[in-house]
Amino acid sequence: MSRKMTVVFHNEELYTDLKVEAARRHMAASEIVAEAVQEWLDEKESEELRPFIEEARREFKEGKTR
Repeated sequence: MSRKMTVVFHNEELYTDLKVEAARRHMAASEIVAEAVQEWLDEKESEELRPFIEEARREFKEGKTR
């Protein structure tokens, strides 16, 4: 399902850079924005999981697997 959202750019240079990149890649600017948001969310999820992953690694090294 497609949803619409209005994004307001307070930085004219950022907006221009987005439009230039969209033209260069033959993509809609909205596709680039969606891609960037997805990458940001993926990284945020990775950051939140990092402590649990490190704990599991420590436990594994110490032989404390469940």
